[in-house]
Amino acid sequence: MNSIRENPEHLGKEEQASYLRNKVDVDSHEMVPFHFWGEEFGDVGDFLGKLDMKASGELRAGNSMLRPDISGDVTPINHDTVWNIKGPGAPSAIDLSRRPEVMEAMGIERQLVFPTFGLIGLILYYLPNPHEYLIYDPEGVDHKRLGKEACDAHNKWAARITKATQSKTRPVGMVLPDSIPEIMKQTEELLAAGIRGIMLPAGSPPAGTSPADPAMDPFWELLEKNDIPLTLHLGTEFAFMSSLKWPNNVPAFYPSRVSSAEFQVTPYHTSTLHFCMENYLVCMVLGGVFERFPRLRVGIIECAAHWVGPLAERMDNLAGQFVKRLADLSMPPSGYLARNVRATPFYFEPVDYYIDRYPELAQVYAYATDYPHVEGGIESDKIFLEKLKGRDEAVKEGFFRSNGLFLLPD
Repeated sequence: MNSIRENPEHLGKEEQASYLRNKVDVDSHEMVPFHFWGEEFGDVGDFLGKLDMKASGELRAGNSMLRPDISGDVTPINHDTVWNIKGPGAPSAIDLSRRPEVMEAMGIERQLVFPTFGLIGLILYYLPNPHEYLIYDPEGVDHKRLGKEACDAHNKWAARITKATQSKTRPVGMVLPDSIPEIMKQTEELLAAGIRGIMLPAGSPPAGTSPADPAMDPFWELLEKNDIPLTLHLGTEFAFMSSLKWPNNVPAFYPSRVSSAEFQVTPYHTSTLHFCMENYLVCMVLGGVFERFPRLRVGIIECAAHWVGPLAERMDNLAGQFVKRLADLSMPPSGYLARNVRATPFYFEPVDYYIDRYPELAQVYAYATDYPHVEGGIESDKIFLEKLKGRDEAVKEGFFRSNGLFLLPD
């Protein structure tokens, strides 16, 4: 397969730009299959790997974690494998010590890494009946305890990988926000372990209160002063809906064969996955969090980007109706989105249209591969470059590099 890096003589000046050789990727994953969970994540991983969870998808299909055919992380690293192989069989899906070499092959300088195993932990911890979603036998399973243990195991793994890759690859640390003292304790421990990004579940109010509650300010201050981004990622929104039954018994909404516990690939889920992210940001923007902490960094990851501009419009319009209540805000709500928030469009979205329609929000949109998930697409850098064809070089550099650096600072 031809590539930008293999055939530069066939390409123009635009395709050889430095931002394509040194991209910043704000969304990737580990994809350790079930039978390796014990080896990577310890006893809790071994136990969960044997639960026979059916929500992973069909055997060997797409993002399925049920891959008994895989004997290890042995796929060679080259242009074809890193862009075309998806799921646990992709290079460095299991062994993250190989990820810097994968990144080099993809032209990526820095990369955030989000959990697969740890996400199962969040689902176990927060859903009242997680067996109905993950589809396993709940007999004898203390899902709350196991969920916390799984999140703890992910964090230990994340600290180890961060150190091993010298922060070029940055797995996020997971915080269970049950109380403010616990939030502070967990975050301080993660920072002490070298973690460079924090992930909260997006569907649950942190510590049972609003993100804009002044009681949360010590947490936002801790992140701000340490240049640590807060990330809200797809797959943590379940608790936002009071019921998970809206798509039930509708054939058009049945999960596709490439669905996973993280992403139910259906028209319903893809159309609604951003709802709780908007809710979180409305609280933070209109509640003054970004006014009080102007250097706070927030990433909304793998939740599409079509909603960014309309949300900015709605908040700006409403700010004109609540002038007295929002008197502490020093600029329009859209200004806080542009300054403090980054969001990742899917490769099939018209990001060029978003930027043309909302040029003041151009710096919000950041490149992400979603490696090695199916929904990340094939050679997404080429797809996005084609969409941005004819746009200013500064816009392209921002999308592929500098916008993402906001979430992966030095």
